[in-house]
Amino acid sequence: MFGPTNALLHAVSVEMTDGDATEALRLADRVDTDRLPSRERQFTFGLEVARCYDLRRDDAAVLVQLLELEALAPQDLQRSTLGRSLVVSLVGRARPAYRRQATALAERLTLL
Repeated sequence: MFGPTNALLHAVSVEMTDGDATEALRLADRVDTDRLPSRERQFTFGLEVARCYDLRRDDAAVLVQLLELEALAPQDLQRSTLGRSLVVSLVGRARPAYRRQATALAERLTLL
């Protein structure tokens, strides 16, 4: 509960909240998601990583993260205010190369 992985999770969250996506992603690279104690923690971490990519406008990476979150916990993604916002935002600015995948995700989450 208070080990190094938990400390890293909190550090990622703090940096994301502070708007320092580069530092948050650097820290996130050090997190071993296989060691996270619950699916909820995995989901929260993945959502925060998606938000960091969103802050950097790296839409392809946002899409990859969101698709992983959908596979992990589709109901949580559908109910998450941040998750829904990320999906809607992504669809609004999606490039043709991945617009179809972003739109399909939004449709599966009943956002379109």
